[in-house]
Amino acid sequence: ANATVAVDGLLYLPTRRYFDTKAVVTLKDYNQDDRAALVQFYDARMGQALWVTHDGPNAAARSLIAEIEKADDWGLAAKDYRMPSLARIGAGAFSEDELVDAEIKLSLTAMLYTRDARGGRIQKPSEQLSSYLDRQPQLIEPVKVMEALAAAPDKAAYLRGLHPKHVQFERLRQKLLAQRANAEDEVFEKIPKGPKISAGKSHWQVALIRKRLNVPAPGMKPDGTAADENYYDPALAQAVVRFREKHELEPYTPTITNELRTQLNVDDKVSEDVLLANMEQWRWMPDDLGATHIMVNIPEFMVRVVKDDAVIHSERVVTGQYDSQTPIFSDRMQTVVFKPSWIVPHSIMVNELLPRLRAGGNPIAGRGLEIERNGRSIDPWDVNWNRSDIRNYHVFQPPGPGNVLGVVKFLFPNKHAVYLHDTPSKSLFNERTRMFSHGCVRVRNPVRLAEVIMSIDKGWDSRVIKDLVTRGPGDNDVALDAPLPVHLTYFTASVEDDGTIKRFEDVYGHEKRITLALQGRWTQIVKNRDHLLPPDIKAIPVARNRDNWGDADGWSERRSRQQGATYRAVTPPGYKKSKQTQTVGDIFQQVFGGF
Repeated sequence: ANATVAVDGLLYLPTRRYFDTKAVVTLKDYNQDDRAALVQFYDARMGQALWVTHDGPNAAARSLIAEIEKADDWGLAAKDYRMPSLARIGAGAFSEDELVDAEIKLSLTAMLYTRDARGGRIQKPSEQLSSYLDRQPQLIEPVKVMEALAAAPDKAAYLRGLHPKHVQFERLRQKLLAQRANAEDEVFEKIPKGPKISAGKSHWQVALIRKRLNVPAPGMKPDGTAADENYYDPALAQAVVRFREKHELEPYTPTITNELRTQLNVDDKVSEDVLLANMEQWRWMPDDLGATHIMVNIPEFMVRVVKDDAVIHSERVVTGQYDSQTPIFSDRMQTVVFKPSWIVPHSIMVNELLPRLRAGGNPIAGRGLEIERNGRSIDPWDVNWNRSDIRNYHVFQPPGPGNVLGVVKFLFPNKHAVYLHDTPSKSLFNERTRMFSHGCVRVRNPVRLAEVIMSIDKGWDSRVIKDLVTRGPGDNDVALDAPLPVHLTYFTASVEDDGTIKRFEDVYGHEKRITLALQGRWTQIVKNRDHLLPPDIKAIPVARNRDNWGDADGWSERRSRQQGATYRAVTPPGYKKSKQTQTVGDIFQQVFGGF
């Protein structure tokens, strides 16, 4: 009933009485789940104080408070954490009620900080921002937070350990700190448009470009005469080529052009809002990405295979259009399908094929498609399309050189029905903004990606993959022995090894949504339509050409057309088979589940 100092010197407080009589008023602005967790925590401790003594805050409290006051350094906002008044010092300086109030409120503040450090400022991104942002904050149960704090010998170190440990999070944080510290630095000097400048020439702009790329002035010219900073030497030429490659400025030559000047004029400083929005996304990422994993970054239009923190393969990708975005989530790749079939979705059946069939044409055969019903091949000329619903038929494109899925696809079964795959439309990879698909991720060189994955998973060399692609059977479903983590991400900024920052366009608007949420401007957030709701056939974008066929909406294909039939994955002679016989119902769900 009253504060008590036990024989061991520990202070026990009447916390239950406080919760029963005062919490409704004094704690009304604090999280209810946290309050309930504290009742459980302090009951188990019989009210034993964690933060206070009769004389005020103890060493643990001072350590905790000092760390929370540094919240801005971690991309949080120190103003969000209300500290109880514990300024007075001296024996008997605090009343019992003040001690209990300070104890409880300091615990609640610590729990709020913990939740924010784990990404909890935006509790449900898929509901609050966009259904395409299928991420969840990496939260810890409130009671476990308090138990961990009580057990931690260094309370400040425990709080710091709650933040993401990913390399990019720390690099973004350091960039944030550096920009705040150097806010009054010299003005970024733009490089004006000018003539083409070739290596070996002199021009006053060369000095600016040399400074921008951090290349020291040359000592001598090839003829042995002294060179000044305006001379375009081989070292600068190599730096220009590397810069072009990094920013995909083709051709990768050393010639200084206006396109190069435009990219060089992108200030290495980015707004704090950009840094904070990207740091927040790292709080939503799994703590363990996987020793080997695949990372697709949509704004960058790149896929990477990472092994032991090193990128071992990277390639360009095409992602979803704005109205059919590639969702942001993590899953595990389970299957690689060689020489896949493509099932025509209802949107293309209704909006493109049916009008031509009713007009007397035959777009089925003309486009390399086949049509079946109840497992039986159908001749389109034998059907009265003015009376028949084409959605009751199974229209597909068998494996072949012109198949819209190309020669390989990579499956990680998910509720969004998206995957990675090949495409015959290679020209789209030359575009800088590569938003052309209906949600799936198209890979420029998928065969090489398959070689990398299968080398890691099965020890296969490139000859095996070549055999599967050229001489293997169609619809060859090869299961991975160890499912591979796949992370579809949306980072609009990243920091390179040399400290320079790369900025990517906010193509889907997620960065803006996150920024508005962090600023508390929830009413200004424009959400996308929930893409997981069954679509209106008439509202589905029509595939105007075969470039857009391969991953159009696939809602109608989430069912099997031959329940109970069997299927066997095939690998070249002499190599281990990776999958046992299974039903086509299972295979079609995994292989043809979505586009």
